[in-house]
Order: sequence, then structure tokens, then C-alpha cells
Amino acid sequence: MASRRDELNAYTFARKRMVGAFLQPGGGGNDEDAPRPIRAVLPSFVIGAVVVAGFGMWGVIKPSAPPNWDNGKYILQGKSSTTRYVILPDSKTGQPTLHQVLNMSSARLVLSEGATVQTVADDVLDKYPRRGAAIGIPYAPDKLPKADDASAVKLWSVCDKQGKDNLQSSIAQSVFVAAGADTKTLQGDRKLGDGQSLFVQEPDLSASQTGTRFLVDPSGKRHAVGVMETPGTDRTALVTALFGPNAQAQKVTKEWLATLEDGDPVEFTRVDGAVGAASTLDLSQPSEKKVGRLLKFQDNKYYVVGLSKLYEITEFQANLMLNDPETQKAYSSPPAFGTLGAGDLNNLAGKTSTELLNKSGNLPKQKSPAVNLGEKDARTVVCSTFNGYVDNKIQQTVWAGTAYPTDVSGDAVSAHMTPGHGLLYRALEGKVGPNDGSSGRDFLITDSGLRYSLPANNDGGAGATPSPSPNAQGGDKKGTNESQVRLGYKSINPQFVPDEWSRLVPAGPVLNTNTALQAQNA
Repeated sequence: MASRRDELNAYTFARKRMVGAFLQPGGGGNDEDAPRPIRAVLPSFVIGAVVVAGFGMWGVIKPSAPPNWDNGKYILQGKSSTTRYVILPDSKTGQPTLHQVLNMSSARLVLSEGATVQTVADDVLDKYPRRGAAIGIPYAPDKLPKADDASAVKLWSVCDKQGKDNLQSSIAQSVFVAAGADTKTLQGDRKLGDGQSLFVQEPDLSASQTGTRFLVDPSGKRHAVGVMETPGTDRTALVTALFGPNAQAQKVTKEWLATLEDGDPVEFTRVDGAVGAASTLDLSQPSEKKVGRLLKFQDNKYYVVGLSKLYEITEFQANLMLNDPETQKAYSSPPAFGTLGAGDLNNLAGKTSTELLNKSGNLPKQKSPAVNLGEKDARTVVCSTFNGYVDNKIQQTVWAGTAYPTDVSGDAVSAHMTPGHGLLYRALEGKVGPNDGSSGRDFLITDSGLRYSLPANNDGGAGATPSPSPNAQGGDKKGTNESQVRLGYKSINPQFVPDEWSRLVPAGPVLNTNTALQAQNA
């Protein structure tokens, strides 16, 4: 049995071993010899003190604002508040004065070209000795597109969405300025191709006078169905020939129609001579020797028999004539295409005329049913798309789908720029091209969905408390592109856009220096 001394020695040994396990070994060679705690703790205190002193010294020597931050060349941003400021010379004393500014575009408009953003501690800004009124343009864009993006070509598409019960008052309209993936949508399989059309109607002119109905072709031309002198029965027959019996045109807005080019009206093609009278042409089928009879050669060429000539016509013309009430006079049963053999065509080569073919003008060449009709899957969101100018002429396409080409926030009249993009453009009034000498007006459109006018000079509206002109601090001279230069678009040539598309984008405030200098707390 262990003695009291043995128990005391065992306890002392265990205590030293436990303490030694947590402390740095003394290195004396005796595993029972635990070091004093202070020998391990003291270095930790020394290192901690050095680190704290280092951070304290860095806090003393670290500047709270970058060098020359108050020289009036920078857009200043509070480090914590992110509030933006500019320093401008006072209009009376010439002393540098700090002004809060409403947004980034206003800040750039009052400073020289190429101004950059500097972050400054808020307490430094708060202690600046001279403070002026807040300045800027309310609702001006805070986010500006990059110069290379603002100069890139975009697609403009004006879309009318059919409303409830096809009522004029229920039509929704949106404008899309597309970039990136959105352009692929407008150029995809929903874009009208050959053999497709739209059937639309303008707003009623009065309570007793309905609006004109149009066939819209894939190139963006609107063809009136009939002319003023066309009898009512012929108009009905034209609609039946083009779109089927009882077809109802989709109501669209006058603004949408204004983006389309006028095309030749759709009328029945008719030959000289009395329909049904005997023809002098030598045809192998005696039943076809009547004026107005329709013939087809190898499923891709169409002809109509005349009094002494064989007239070549387009498939579009042939389909109209097939449904023309006049054509019925040449048939004892419903009109149908006869077969024209190669022998007859060869024998009549000297009597074949392209006169009617040439009269087809810019009408479609083939049968073109409307894609926006029908009770199921009708593509009643119709879009007129501007694709730029080629040889000084507007190039456009037509798109039709069951929904807008991209998601929109609502059905109200609005504009949608592809997020992250923008465009600097010049709106040309009337059906003129860039080479016609029209000066136009310059605008900047951002992904806010607004267009902002960039005036050719520096004139602006009067304000309650004018702030100092930036020209006093070495700003740009007043010139035709001052706003454009200060916003960072000096080297950009604006893209040309017809005003018919541009004016449908909601307008934001004018962007110029004088307006940006107006005090906002007067």
C-alpha cells in the first residue's frame, strides 16, 4: 500500500506533466521540469503589441482622401454614403465650392471631358469649408452606356399587341431597342418570310368611316386592300382572295402603321377584252380559248388568256384572279387552273407578254396568307423592325409572335432597351436618309427606357440659382457636340434612326451643361 509520501510525489508529478503539456518545454532535459508560464506568454504579448502599433501607425499616416482630390477635376463619391459631389468655382468669388450632384450624367456634364470618380471619406467632405447648393438634372440617367456600346448598331422594333375583342382602345404598344441575344429573337423564325403576310386595319376615320385595311409584306410595305374607287363587292372579294372568307383584320395603331413604307395597292388583275369572249390564241385545249382563263405551267408559272396574247402573271396575281368575280364569266363551273403544255408555250412564244407581270410592282410575288389570323396560335403581336439604312434607304423586317419578343414589365406604352446597353443616335424626320442633308436631332437612350435629348449647343432652361460655368475651370469650349463630349462620347458618330421609331420612346429630360448647373434646393 502506497505511503503518504508516494501519493504526494505522484500528485506533484502529474501536475507538472499537465502544466508542461500546455507550455513551451524548458529544454533542460528533465521531463518533470515544467517551465514558468511567463516564458511562453510574453512573446505573444510582444507580437500583439507590435501588430496593434502597426495598425495604429497606418491609421495615422494613411490619407483619408487621394492627393489633389479637391482640384475640381474629379467626380467625388462619399466612401460610406456613396453620395456624389463636384467642386466648381463660385460664380461670384471664384472660390472652389463643393456641390452635391444628383446623378452621374449631371456630374459629367458640369466637368471637363474625361472626369474620373474619386472616393473620399465622408468626414473629409463634410468638413470642406465652402458648400454650395445641390445641382443636377432630375431624372437624368445615373448609369451611362460605354462608348463602344453606345456606338454599336441596334435593332428598333415597334410592336402592337392585339387587345381584348380586337378593340382599338385595348391595343398595347411597346418599343424594343435590341442588342445581343435580343437581336437573334427579332431575326429568328418569327420574322416574316416569303409567302407570309399580316392583315391589319388602321383606326376608324370616323363613326361612319372605317379605316383602310392593309396587307403587310415581309419587307415592311403596307399595301392597301383596294383603292378609293374599288366597289364594296370587289373589296370583299379581295379580302376573300387574300385571306379567306370572313377574314377580320387586326386593329393596329396609326403610329405603328407610320413606320411602314407605302406599297402598291392590291387590286384585281384584269386583261383587255370581254372576259369569256373567244380568244384567237392557238391552244391545244379548245376549252381554254377564252379570255380570262387561267393556266399553269409546271406548277411554278402562271398565265392568263387574253384576246390575242398570253399574259404571264405572278402566283399572287393568279390567286387574285382565281377569286375575282369577273373570272367566273370565263368558266361554267368554279374557276380552276388549266394545264399549259410545253408545246403550247413554245408555239405561243411570240405572243406571250410580260405586261401584266410588270404591273405587279412591289406587290408580293407569291400567295401570302396572313400569320396573324385564326382562332388558334394566331401571331397577334406584330412588330415593325428597323434594320438600318442601305444605299440611303430604310431596311426593315416584320416580326409576329404570340407574345412580345422579350419580357416586358406591363402592357402600357413603353420602351425597352436590352439591359446593360444603350445607344447614341440621330433621329431623322420624314422618309429621308442620312445622305439627304437632314441634320436631325441627337438622343441618348439608356436601359432606363427613356431617350434623352443632346442639344447641338449648350443652351438650357432657366433655373432658380445658376451655378458656376465649368468653362472657368478649363472645360470644353462651347460647340456643336459639347454634351456628347462631356458624357464621354466624343469620337462616336450617332447612328441614324427614323423619327417614326424614335418618337415612340418616352422622352426624358434634356442633357446639357446649363441644365445640369441648376440649383435644386431653391
